[in-house]
Amino acid sequence: MSSFSKNTFPDSLSGIIFALEGIDRSCVLLNGPTGCKFFHSAISDSQRIRQWEFDPLNFPEKLFFGQPRVPCTYLDSRDYVYGSEGKLSEAIAFLRDHVDFDLFAVVNSPGAALIGDDLQRIVREALPGRPAVVMETPGYSSDLCHGYQNALRVAFEQVGIASDGLTSPRVGSSVDGATEAVASLGSSTLTVSGAGTAAADGAANAAISLGAPSVNVLGLSLCQLYHEGDAAELRRLMELCGASVICMPGEDCSLESLGRVSDAALNVVVHPEYGLETARFLEECCGTPFIVCPSPIGFSATEELARKVCEHLGTDPHAALEDSARARGRAYAYISRFNSLTGLPKGVRFSAEGTYSELLAYTSFLKDYLGMVPACLQASTEVSDCWRAALERYLADAGLSDVLGRDIERTESELVLASGETIARVKLAGHPFVGLETALPSMGYLDVVPKTHLGARGALLMVEKVLNAMVY
Repeated sequence: MSSFSKNTFPDSLSGIIFALEGIDRSCVLLNGPTGCKFFHSAISDSQRIRQWEFDPLNFPEKLFFGQPRVPCTYLDSRDYVYGSEGKLSEAIAFLRDHVDFDLFAVVNSPGAALIGDDLQRIVREALPGRPAVVMETPGYSSDLCHGYQNALRVAFEQVGIASDGLTSPRVGSSVDGATEAVASLGSSTLTVSGAGTAAADGAANAAISLGAPSVNVLGLSLCQLYHEGDAAELRRLMELCGASVICMPGEDCSLESLGRVSDAALNVVVHPEYGLETARFLEECCGTPFIVCPSPIGFSATEELARKVCEHLGTDPHAALEDSARARGRAYAYISRFNSLTGLPKGVRFSAEGTYSELLAYTSFLKDYLGMVPACLQASTEVSDCWRAALERYLADAGLSDVLGRDIERTESELVLASGETIARVKLAGHPFVGLETALPSMGYLDVVPKTHLGARGALLMVEKVLNAMVY
């Protein structure tokens, strides 16, 4: 059963597309067949809704195929022989005339990368003087995290930061600041916008003008389950630390804020697999120092991150630590009452799937704070393993080294933290358990209220989910 149903972790092409789609008011054109488009369009639109109603008659043009994001050039066998320049030039011209964007991006699919078209020239001729990113090689054999960071690096190099420091990108029309409803492309121009980034950028600008130290937050991505809530909570945490956020590249950022990343006093990496290489690149080209931690999941990890940020910026961590202390008090009241009645969640066995830094963050919170016991930890990618050693040291110190690498389908546990797809697959194995979604793809739960597992508010949500899982 598992050999046919096991999920394939998204590859580098997915990471590239999601990184560029995470830039506000970007238009990402996929140069490839339609089969490479539909997954990425669906995920991107579910994470950042571009049309209020779900109308299959919207976006009827052949580039969009009924989906509002990630248009594609629908390459066929003839194009692979004679080249894709004709379709690519036609697509760029159509999007230039019908889509209102600040940043244009062309991403080659793996097959299209073999054709050898000069994408730089084609884009330059079709969009003279406008900011554009061209990704000619998708790095198909790499994973999602590598593709994501590679795309951001290329974006910095081509439209944001040059080797000699900051360059001011050419920005189009102003951002409205709210996700806009759009009509059929045949009747009006499509406005490409994000989810509130303009307001956030405005708040950051105001704080910078008052002399507050500023940071960039690295490691967040559109392809993470709670990307919107994560960004909001981290921005709140940085403000409690006395800092303003200039940019969250690939998640909560505009083209203008991408061009100001070198203004930051510090880069804060909250997800090493998605942000460490970007931080190293920015340190090399801009001289910006960085700190790196596992995701701030749980109270202790959040407090550690706050202390590190404040130590490097010379600010006072009191407000952030006080906020965490209040959340700890609220969590304790519920945990204590629940434990008095049931003895839980102490001793409950759990399994988790994720990147190595995610596994470390979730395990340390559930084990050290709630007294739960890891039964299986399964990495979602072996390629991006920069935090594997840290996880192995933690498990070795706890005498739990054998749980890393176990098959999540064959390990019995009472709680499974994973993507909706993995949870569904484990259910097929017949084990009784409760699943908590921590990654995409989901089972379709609609998060009307933005959620997060990060920071003090995320810790409270995790406590709530775990306690209710033991009940139901």
